[in-house]
Amino acid sequence: MREFWDSFKKNITFEKIIVRLIMAWLLTAIVFFLKSGDTFNSAAFAADINVPMYACFMLLFFAFFCGLGYMKVFSWAEVYGPMILVTLYGLVTISSNTDVTYLVGILAVLAVSITYAASHTRTFAEINETKIVVIIYIIAAVFYMLIAGTFTVLRYVNYSAPGFDFGIWVQMFHNMKTTLEPVTTVERNMTLSHFAVHFSPIYYLYLPFYFFFPYPVTLQVLQVITVASGIIPVYLLCKKFGLSKSATACFGIIFALFPTVATGCYYDLHENCFLIPLILWLFYAIEKDDIKGIIILSLLTMLVKEDAAVYVACIGLFTIFGKRKYIKGTVMTVSAVVYFLVVTTLMQKYGLGVMTYRYSNFMVDGAGSLMDVIRNFVTNPAYAIAECFGSEKYPFLLYMFAPLGALPVATKKVSRFILLLPMLIINLATDYQYQYSIFFQYVFGVTAILFYLAISNYAELGEKSRRFMCSFAICAAFIIMPVASFSKSWYISSYSDGKEQIEVLNDAMKSIPSGASVGATTFFVPHLANRTELYEYPYKFDKSPLPDYLVIDLRFYKITEKDEEYFKENNYIETERVKGLYLICLLYTSDAAD
Repeated sequence: MREFWDSFKKNITFEKIIVRLIMAWLLTAIVFFLKSGDTFNSAAFAADINVPMYACFMLLFFAFFCGLGYMKVFSWAEVYGPMILVTLYGLVTISSNTDVTYLVGILAVLAVSITYAASHTRTFAEINETKIVVIIYIIAAVFYMLIAGTFTVLRYVNYSAPGFDFGIWVQMFHNMKTTLEPVTTVERNMTLSHFAVHFSPIYYLYLPFYFFFPYPVTLQVLQVITVASGIIPVYLLCKKFGLSKSATACFGIIFALFPTVATGCYYDLHENCFLIPLILWLFYAIEKDDIKGIIILSLLTMLVKEDAAVYVACIGLFTIFGKRKYIKGTVMTVSAVVYFLVVTTLMQKYGLGVMTYRYSNFMVDGAGSLMDVIRNFVTNPAYAIAECFGSEKYPFLLYMFAPLGALPVATKKVSRFILLLPMLIINLATDYQYQYSIFFQYVFGVTAILFYLAISNYAELGEKSRRFMCSFAICAAFIIMPVASFSKSWYISSYSDGKEQIEVLNDAMKSIPSGASVGATTFFVPHLANRTELYEYPYKFDKSPLPDYLVIDLRFYKITEKDEEYFKENNYIETERVKGLYLICLLYTSDAAD
């Protein structure tokens, strides 16, 4: 009897009662939220709750947790329970309130729950076998590829991928397959090399795959595989920095769940996808002091895009001041600067120039050059800081740092902050909203840098800081998942509900002769891009070609009087129309009449 009483007193302490009540409350809140299927953003939610029923559920769950307390096998429940349930509550509610202030609030509560867990255990889950870590990495990579691959492929299949930019890439690869030239007519309504807009020779690495599988979805799948391959250097970097097997596994999971790894793909293919694996491999080559690797990977990174030289230059500076590899770092930095100047000069002379308008916030009347940006940073730093850290940038910063537990800035080594310069230059200094949105391709390069910083900083932290920050990172990544990685899950229901409509549209696209020139509204462009001459209608860039066919998407485009006048003036005759779906017009000529 005495043993039972001692066990009872040990199990029913004031602290344990409070923790169990909190866990019971959280679990009850989750159940009632899921049961209601409604938003919690108003007082009406609580008014509709059956309070006696709510109390009964709390008591039931409290009793359940008290019962678990007597079982040694579940001793972990009271330590990790609050952290797990806060994460689960955030996961199920975040879709109903995507405002960044709510996310900050739920992450603050998460931090408290993790602090409690960290104070009651010396170590979190331990992994002792390399085989288990490898399996976790494989599962994480497959999970990511299934999610991102499914959503991006369905985006195209559902006729939701626009002409800008996916239609450009499909037509460009069609022409590369036949002529080896990266030529498009979609991009500027005239025959033009894409390299006149962005210098991206890296695309040729995809050409062999596209040659054998010449389908638009091939490009979407290749992008997802390319990004997923970044998990390999993540694993190698963790080993290089001597991280435990548990910590290594955590970084693999975080990589698969990290918002921008998936969301960067959701605006279809872009050359920036190469930046994640290339930059991570470059860091690994630097850590291994592999000269050949540094040279090859620096060159490949610069071939991604004209502005990719910024990453190499900044990594070169870090190599000088942070790694004390003066010759290698200097060569990297100088080469990157020279490459950038040469390429942008050639683009200015033979192409369409550099898109300086994306930094119009640093230019008088929105016109000027990149020198105006530098001038502002040097002579008016207050304005530069205000532009870089305006309130519209807060969501971007939260989504980038929270799922890594703020590890990228958890260091006393000032030299590592050099690696944040690309984020400052490419994502924060601009007023071009897409560059500081996690749903576009401009996040890939910075994502790779942040992972390197997180891994290298983690290796130098104390055990308590490691446990807290790594746990926070994984939990935050799970919470953010519904509004990031799973933000395009509606493509699945859209495909399921619209199969018949999709089949009708597919038949309509196939009815257009492959040798004909076409003008099409944006969501039809990628499906008609296997031809030499294709334009997006309504026409842009003050150019009005006269293609053989016009194919109008009546789902989203409303025919106006201006369109009717254009059809009439240019002798376009309607040949087929399905109400609410599409309209096909043929340019009437003597040949067409025959």
